[in-house]
Amino acid sequence: MTALSGIDQALWDIAGQYFGVPVYQLLGGAVRDRIRVYAHWGIHELSDEGLEAAHTRLELLRRSGYTAFKAGPGGKWRGHEPPAVIDEFVKRAYLMREWVGPDVELAFDFHGKMTPALAIEICHELKGMRPMFVEEPVPQENALALKQVSDHVPFPIATGERLLTRWGFREVCELHAVAYLQPDPSHVGGITELKKVANLAEIYYMHIMPHCAIGPVALAAAMQVDAVVPNFLIQEQVDASLGDGLLHEPWHVQDGYIALPTKPGLGITIDEREAEQHKSYEEELGGEFFHPLDQSVLDW
Repeated sequence: MTALSGIDQALWDIAGQYFGVPVYQLLGGAVRDRIRVYAHWGIHELSDEGLEAAHTRLELLRRSGYTAFKAGPGGKWRGHEPPAVIDEFVKRAYLMREWVGPDVELAFDFHGKMTPALAIEICHELKGMRPMFVEEPVPQENALALKQVSDHVPFPIATGERLLTRWGFREVCELHAVAYLQPDPSHVGGITELKKVANLAEIYYMHIMPHCAIGPVALAAAMQVDAVVPNFLIQEQVDASLGDGLLHEPWHVQDGYIALPTKPGLGITIDEREAEQHKSYEEELGGEFFHPLDQSVLDW
């Protein structure tokens, strides 16, 4: 599906270039004039060095215009952890809220590390700082397990980066297992399938927040759909996806938003000479980790 997604994105870009319009015009026309985005930021450890690094990055991101952030829980989590591990994460989460105040939105990505019981316990610890959402509290294959978490948590749960095609999302939607869906335009089936997932989600009153953890082409593809679907909420992006040093005109964030692209196709022009220096690629969802206590294999 990743290969098909790339072909689909390229075909939409060709069509937009041919007709001289942005892809979102071919998809039905924009319903908004800018795209809200969030950045990755968190307090990963409570040491003096960790706090200083987190504060420095926060100030950089705020100067860059971000008003929403997402962090992971940190560490190597098993099916259950002692109170000290949970309390340390909760302390970091509330410190993040203290630093940014109530006007900034914070979210947490659990990377599918937890059992439903542990996820529910931790989410209840977090409810006082009112997260925007918690992503993948448990692995996404079992929609009923996701629903169990959602039914016991007082804020939105999200999933979807590892689900492929609209059929991969069907059961999650039908069960109302989560509040937000996160299809990735570079894996779900491209722009075509991303829009179909968004249209499916709309009838269940679910919003989409497309996953995007690779680069500027993926971000450009996602924003074409973000522009046209009424149930879009916010767009993930990473530092590299803004295209500095790779695009002739990189994206810019202002007041938490990226302005709607206006150029034909995907709206980007890649510096081909610079792209030659970026040939290597590692699957962002891959990797194995080992727990230090018993060397058991953990997901990333």
